[in-house]
Amino acid sequence: MWQPNFRFSGTAVLKVLACVLPIAFSINAVAAPSDEVLRERFLKAEKTIHKVTPDQADKMLRDLGQYPLKPYIELEILSRSLKDTAKVKDFLKRHQGSPLEWPMKKRWLLYLAGIGLTQPYLKNYQMGTDTVLDCYALQLRLLNEPAAKVWPEVSKIWTAGKSLPKECDPLFSRWQKAGQRTPEVIWARLSQVADGGDVRIIPYLRTLLPKNLQYLGDKWKHAIENPGLVQRQNFLPLKHRWEREILAYALKKMVWKQPDQALRVWQRFESDPQFTPSQRIDVARQFAIALASKDDPRAAKFMPMVPVALKDDLFIQWQLTWLLRQNQWQKVQDLILELPPENQHDDGLRYWLARAYQQTGLLEKGDKLLAEVATTRSYYGFMAAAKLGLKPSLAHRPVPISDEQYQAFKKSDSIARMYEWQAIGRPNAAKRELTFLQKYGTEPQKLGAAKYAYDKGWYDRAIFALADAGYWDDVDMRFPMVFNQEIQKYSKKANVDPAWAMAITRRESTFIPTAKSAVGAHGLMQIMPQTAKHITGRRVPVQNLYNPTTNIDMGTDYLNYLMRQNNNNLVFATASYNAGYSRVKGWVPKDRLMPMDIWIETIPFKETREYVKAVLAYYQIYNIRMNQPTDVFVPLSTMQVGSAS
Repeated sequence: MWQPNFRFSGTAVLKVLACVLPIAFSINAVAAPSDEVLRERFLKAEKTIHKVTPDQADKMLRDLGQYPLKPYIELEILSRSLKDTAKVKDFLKRHQGSPLEWPMKKRWLLYLAGIGLTQPYLKNYQMGTDTVLDCYALQLRLLNEPAAKVWPEVSKIWTAGKSLPKECDPLFSRWQKAGQRTPEVIWARLSQVADGGDVRIIPYLRTLLPKNLQYLGDKWKHAIENPGLVQRQNFLPLKHRWEREILAYALKKMVWKQPDQALRVWQRFESDPQFTPSQRIDVARQFAIALASKDDPRAAKFMPMVPVALKDDLFIQWQLTWLLRQNQWQKVQDLILELPPENQHDDGLRYWLARAYQQTGLLEKGDKLLAEVATTRSYYGFMAAAKLGLKPSLAHRPVPISDEQYQAFKKSDSIARMYEWQAIGRPNAAKRELTFLQKYGTEPQKLGAAKYAYDKGWYDRAIFALADAGYWDDVDMRFPMVFNQEIQKYSKKANVDPAWAMAITRRESTFIPTAKSAVGAHGLMQIMPQTAKHITGRRVPVQNLYNPTTNIDMGTDYLNYLMRQNNNNLVFATASYNAGYSRVKGWVPKDRLMPMDIWIETIPFKETREYVKAVLAYYQIYNIRMNQPTDVFVPLSTMQVGSAS
């Protein structure tokens, strides 16, 4: 074996190293670009990656070194060579559970579908993820499976109540030629459209029906536009059994705005033999809910027509409401106890069952159940505690994530990417990384994401992350003391309780200063422009409502106004903040006195009912967090509202 014929002495080696090492360190110093240089390279690559040659693209990728956002460039490069399955799978494995995974997977699946690779496609795709990919999956399955096994799944996609992507047309064409687009399937899609779908496709669907049934498409369209048309004797000629579905739809809509007319139409068709039992129950359910919400005694006729198995949360709420208004406490017990055991664990139902026990003389049983409810941190828990004279319980337990777990989470690739998105001025992309972890991460990742968001001051993200993780017991994170200084200052100025103002803010915007609602409310306390004008006596530019100080100043002034309008009744003022003072005034009984807990439970608007419960619970929590001595629920637990007849 050949060997070199020279030797270095130890001294010589040291001399050589002494000369070489500084050069090496100098080279390394030059080769490690700064964060700013890497960011510039990323932004340039992002703009030009689709225009350069493969060799240039590879150089751009190498030049990014270990930069956290480098995978986004790698994603674009790989998308140009999707036939390299090994590289694609490696990318998917490395970025599993991140926002990078699905874009890569979808592009790869589309490529596999395009070249007809059935087995890899079906192995790597889960049905129901994407409509286009569902259609491709079904087309590929037709290559190897009996068509009879595939057609029902195609029908399920086609009957959606909306327009469908054109990529599905070849599949639908084969399905149609196979005789699968039957009048029954077309009718099923029309029904889906009526049930909250895209009514613009009704004229198209009408043309697909046999000529003798096309009039049904017209009837659907007219009934959706004006349900009251079913009052006309000749609107539904009753030539076909499907007309009863249109009738049931119209009746369910009519009863909310035209209850008398809806009941007259019901009487005409009640004995129609083709009005099916399920349609009767469906209509009866809606009549019971609508009439109970209006405190209409005719609701009593329809409630028994709905079987226990078909009582959903909404029906139970309004049946309970009806019975509470009538003081039918024994029937309250019967209603709750007939429900499946899993339903009876609900805090609200347990509270009302306890109240029903008390009202029917079963005091010990009622108190015991109230004491159990009182251990929960909720509207019903706080009300139960007040009824029994117990102190409210916050049951605070910090998120179960250790310092070691949290530090590891903060060093994860997701957080590194988040940091870089922020550094290059893309906060929405940064929050997208966090949101992805909240939705799809492991439990430690979800809890870590919540804690990280809280530490970064993204309080709304922290609140939502805990909700996604199903962790409700970290009171500090779920009810942060945000804008406390401003709320304390302006609440004192407006003479309102700061804990109440904080609770309203938490419910209205989850502390997002730039929040905007669908109806045009703005900022932390969701001030409407007309409310701002009413408070200040002048027009206020919308942009000003996004200033936290200005918004809190106006919001607390408005709370003061509502308290004065409602004779200092906290519950009415809270309801007025959501629904408006005039509505709330109309909900107060004029001919009887009613316990406050029953009044809250019978608020006719679900949004306002849930709003009041939430704000009162939040008020109690912030009251405790601010070390205030009063208990919010004690006066409410014995309060009576309305007027004695």
